[in-house]
Amino acid sequence: MATIWDFLGKEAGQKRTAAVEGLLGQAGEAADYYLGPTGVPDKIRGLLGIVDAVSPVSGTVRAMGGAKRGDYIDSALETAGVLAPVGIARMAGPIVKGARNVLSDVMTGTGGSVGEAAAKSYMLGEKLTPQSGYSGPSGKPSTVGMPDGQRYDAKPINAIEQSARDYMQSVGLDPRAFDEYPEFSEERGRLIAAAYDMMPNDPSNPLVARSYDAMVQETLDQYKSLKDSGIEFKFLKEGMSDPYATSPAMGYQDLVENGRLFVYPTDFGFGTDAAFDPSTNPLLKSVGRVGDKDNAVANDAFRAVHDAYGHFGGGNPFFRRQGEERAFLEHSRMYSPEARGAMTSETRGQNSWVNSGPYGMSNRAASGGDTVFADQKAGLMSPWTGEVSGMPDEDEMKVLQRYMTEKKWN
Repeated sequence: MATIWDFLGKEAGQKRTAAVEGLLGQAGEAADYYLGPTGVPDKIRGLLGIVDAVSPVSGTVRAMGGAKRGDYIDSALETAGVLAPVGIARMAGPIVKGARNVLSDVMTGTGGSVGEAAAKSYMLGEKLTPQSGYSGPSGKPSTVGMPDGQRYDAKPINAIEQSARDYMQSVGLDPRAFDEYPEFSEERGRLIAAAYDMMPNDPSNPLVARSYDAMVQETLDQYKSLKDSGIEFKFLKEGMSDPYATSPAMGYQDLVENGRLFVYPTDFGFGTDAAFDPSTNPLLKSVGRVGDKDNAVANDAFRAVHDAYGHFGGGNPFFRRQGEERAFLEHSRMYSPEARGAMTSETRGQNSWVNSGPYGMSNRAASGGDTVFADQKAGLMSPWTGEVSGMPDEDEMKVLQRYMTEKKWN
């Protein structure tokens, strides 16, 4: 937590000077993005933030308000906006959110220099960086391959990471991110797959219903946080080609460079087995407009936020079993204990079934169209399935192993 002494000290002043210089360079790029020859109409809304930013009076009032609240980082940003020509340090919303992260790291001494802090993540509107030696948390690849044949730094996306932190702090959850991911366990994956297969579809069970209700509400709250961060969600339409068909990692590039993500709508696919009726699943509840989809259901919102928070925001643009496991670990920490049971079934349970269950071997190498997906059951597994490195007790272990033997899983 920053204090007034962190803000007023000599060393802090030197860091703020460097921070402002760094912000001016970022703002120059922001001006090119919003106002230059590439400033196409869909970016015009970014101009709305400039009108207020250019007012020294508004900036000074906000700076004083920030200091009064004890938010010296925001106060520093506002002061920079007043002192810099035309409030350039606050020219674009996504730049401000990113800049706040950088200043926070620098002023509290957790992020090294401004350059080092900024290099840890992508600002919206940046281009992906070709492989540069970036190293992220252990247990996650630091580069991602794209269809153009190049490898790029798999860094977090600043606006999404800040959105996650802001949301978690607002609901009293620990916002600290993983600095190391546990080693993937195929044994755990198989056991969770068996637990999901054995789990009854029981949406009318009061415990199940409460968990899913909590998950739906928290998912919608998370969507609002993402929307407020400037992310634009679009859903595929009938007859439209999937822009990420070549590789789902292209969604990561689209988010970084364009602040946009296309989402596969629920009505295009919700499970594989036509004999299974998912109509009672609580995630099919109508929730109104999500992105550009007017008649969205809760599962549409969940697909959007899970891709953003679980995969792309943390620099995890990977969708095989290890990538899905990391996505669960990242995103599950954003849910309350009551909602986490349903969220675990919908993510770790289903993905373990897909990648380590009866069709695991063939699914691992299959395209999306050839993948056999889990039934969209609504239920709760044992609590250990939602723990980071959870394993069943001895008795449940025997039950699950016997089940896999009887089912003749590979």
